[in-house]
Amino acid sequence: MKVLWICNLILPEIAASMGLGTIPKEGWVKGLLDAMLALKHSESNVTDFDIAFAFPVSKAVIDASENADSRGFISGTAKLQEYPDLTVEYYGFYEDTAHESVYDAKLEECFRGIIDIAKPDIVHSFGTEFPHTLAAAKVWNNPKKMLIGIQGPCTVYAERYTSHLPENIVKRHTFRDFLKKDSILEQKGKYTARGDNERAAVRLAGHIAGRTAFDKSLANAWNETATYHYAGETLRKDFYSGEWKAENAEKYRIFVSQADYPLKGFHFLLMAVGDILANSKDNGIGDIQIYVAGQSIVDVDSLKKKIKISSYGKYLRQLMDEYGVSDRVHILGRLSAEQMKEQYLKCDTYVCCSECENSPNSLGEAMILKVPIVTAEVGGITSVFETGADGYSYRNEPDDSLQEVADALKNALLERWNADDIDIRRNSACEHAHRNHDPEKNARGMIDIYSEMMKG
Repeated sequence: MKVLWICNLILPEIAASMGLGTIPKEGWVKGLLDAMLALKHSESNVTDFDIAFAFPVSKAVIDASENADSRGFISGTAKLQEYPDLTVEYYGFYEDTAHESVYDAKLEECFRGIIDIAKPDIVHSFGTEFPHTLAAAKVWNNPKKMLIGIQGPCTVYAERYTSHLPENIVKRHTFRDFLKKDSILEQKGKYTARGDNERAAVRLAGHIAGRTAFDKSLANAWNETATYHYAGETLRKDFYSGEWKAENAEKYRIFVSQADYPLKGFHFLLMAVGDILANSKDNGIGDIQIYVAGQSIVDVDSLKKKIKISSYGKYLRQLMDEYGVSDRVHILGRLSAEQMKEQYLKCDTYVCCSECENSPNSLGEAMILKVPIVTAEVGGITSVFETGADGYSYRNEPDDSLQEVADALKNALLERWNADDIDIRRNSACEHAHRNHDPEKNARGMIDIYSEMMKG
């Protein structure tokens, strides 16, 4: 059987063959591929399969290619590092990923061409966040052979986007927001539009893949006739070795994997840390440092940066000043898997303070490395992280006030730093993560899903 994987990002080996750089995100797709190929090449009884890849590229890449198709995509082949004798097909299609809420009907012509050439038996789209999933589902028009994986559900993200932000912050525009038409309310509106595309795509699929009770409930609500399949995610290979040790970590050093838009809830953490520091005489905690992966949206050290700051970035800046933590926040920029692992092992506590998540890979990475964890009880997290047993968690409900959520996070941090059972919880989290992210189990599961679909 031949499966067309539609991915949000290009695989590293394919990018290298095209002379392009890569973004260190969604490495779990590569992890799943590696595990599936390992099974295929080691066990004769595994159902035979071939995988072709489709992914968005810039218009400049297509224009510069000698293999550009008039329908708006490029095609080629690439070799995989672990299997130099294996050549895989790829198709790069143009999509304006900077405006992911806008559905472009031209994508349908791209996928007609790609599907005509690739001739897949099954189409598997990883995620519902971009319009290309809806375009592919429309063109393929074969629900029994269409699998869509739910990653980050845009529909719910839209609902939670401004849950705990002050009204004046939500309605405010900075100069940058005005020019880019990208205020907080406009960002929420974009998620709403993405959610419309998401639900439309799911309704066109006969098979939905997920991994939490949360995404299963969404799949059932959006398409009650589709078959739901459990499909665990495989982490990047860097995280299956190594272990957090207290003697190598910096006391009260917090690591956050992302904080550049409201859904990531960084405002809660700033308030929580500020309150802990303000009461250091009572709690004995006086030197918290916060390290954040990803781009900075709070820099104001030049006139240009002040002009370019977003409303949410300005709000974070205000909180940092108000709570006296400006010199305690360190933005690290985009990190590779190796650099992320280094930060996990250096920190004292990994914190997931998001408004909503399905099952964040950063949480799985921290769990499998035995890093002490504090996380919000939101979305699908309770399906992959056992509250109490695996670490420390706190309540975040839409009806709670901003201060109530910040206080709950503060109390969870204090509980973590005052507990004497941290090793028991770390070990439990690691065992849980190995079950969630077992490469061979997840690879077998995906091959089984495809085999079942072929029978339908």
